[in-house]
Amino acid sequence: MKLQGDIKRKREEALMKIGSKTLTNQGPVVDKKEFAERRQRFISKLLPNSVAIIVSNPEQVRSNDVHFPYRQSSDLLYLSNFPEPQSLLILTNLKGMPEFMMFVRPKDRAREIWTGKRFGDEGAKRFFGPDLAHTVDKFPVVLKELLAKADNVYYKYGRNEEFDHQFSNEWIGLSRTLLNPDDILREMRIVKSKAEVDQMRYAGSISAEAHCLAMKICRPGMFEYQIQAEMERIFLMKGARSPAYASIVAGGANAITLHYVENSAILKDGDLVLIDAGCEYAGYASDVTRTFPVNGTFTRAQQEIYELVLEAQMSVIESAKPGRTLAELHDLASGVFRRGLIRYGVLGPEMKTKESEAKAQEKTNHNGKVSTQVVLMDLFMHGTSHWLGLDVHDLWTTGTRSRYGKTLPLKPGMVFTVEPALYFEPTDKRLPHKYRGIGVRIEDDVVITKNGCEVLSSGVPKTIKEIEQLMGSDKEPRAYRTRSARKRPA
Repeated sequence: MKLQGDIKRKREEALMKIGSKTLTNQGPVVDKKEFAERRQRFISKLLPNSVAIIVSNPEQVRSNDVHFPYRQSSDLLYLSNFPEPQSLLILTNLKGMPEFMMFVRPKDRAREIWTGKRFGDEGAKRFFGPDLAHTVDKFPVVLKELLAKADNVYYKYGRNEEFDHQFSNEWIGLSRTLLNPDDILREMRIVKSKAEVDQMRYAGSISAEAHCLAMKICRPGMFEYQIQAEMERIFLMKGARSPAYASIVAGGANAITLHYVENSAILKDGDLVLIDAGCEYAGYASDVTRTFPVNGTFTRAQQEIYELVLEAQMSVIESAKPGRTLAELHDLASGVFRRGLIRYGVLGPEMKTKESEAKAQEKTNHNGKVSTQVVLMDLFMHGTSHWLGLDVHDLWTTGTRSRYGKTLPLKPGMVFTVEPALYFEPTDKRLPHKYRGIGVRIEDDVVITKNGCEVLSSGVPKTIKEIEQLMGSDKEPRAYRTRSARKRPA
């Protein structure tokens, strides 16, 4: 009996190992001491006599009784690494109260047979380090007690409807200050620790390997989704359990749609293909884009636009350092584009500054007509960068603080994308015919260092020479037929 008990205990410890380390085990890990340090920093930033409640994401139904794979809320991951739904954290500086409490699903043998092991309150206490752990049904009772003692309460509505309802039931009628925990977490999460950067570098290396494979196997006649399948296979094989976002494989003019995710077209000889695909490793996103010719060789027009986008990207990467801002880096990329597009006859010589472009746009908007003049915004309608971390569009990128996020002075440990792009509508007769239908985006992930930045996704080539060399590294003809179309031996 003792032997069976030891085996059961070791098996459970193996199953629960993610609590003390990380969500995967093939790459870098974050020790649970770092999660404890994050919680202490969070608590130190609370106003006096405060309670903060961090809730899990709800499970999402895909169809009837089938759910999407569960993904925990990034804030809850950041503070605890706890992976299960129907859970929440309470952090408080109230005197006489435990600083860190967890509320989790109860153990349930019948349900666990169908959907897998649960930590339960005892497992949560053992592996995630709370002062107290309760089953989630106890939350309303404990919440009522805490709200009676607190002067300030941190809670974010809109993440989990079930917990919103429970919180509102206890909150109604109380004269307390309601604050958003994002105001604290935004400041904490934007600067990554060494362990976080290690995980993001690993995610970047996996994504880079997948992009290299895409270049090697790409052939005219393939479906876009076949490239997607091969790339996402690499993600899984390397320990990244999912893409960080819906993979984009956009052949030809499909690249003009910024978030094209159908991936159902056939790749054509002579077209470019834009691939925006990155994995998520241990919760951390990578976000990488490459654009290359389906047949392995750039045309002259494709080369001109590609080299201009690459020049803009390299200028930003070389200039990214502490003290700069994302807004300044965007202006730098835009300046490279204006000069190049004037040289290629796409923009008029009067469009050499953003002020002259703004005047042209204002005139167009006032008249309510389509301008006969092309402005850079017609070709490059998004930012050069966004913050990256546990969310692919990390805190400061979206919402009411996004504008302020672009003016934050860069500091070591900040991670963001560099993704200048140019998109030429295929039906826009104002554009030179040779460029119509071309869409080029080049995107890498960078972390600010003491004197500059490091590219976390540097393992995938991006010069024309490197790309054409990699795509021609196997000598098979660059054509593709589906298995059913291949001739069978006699």
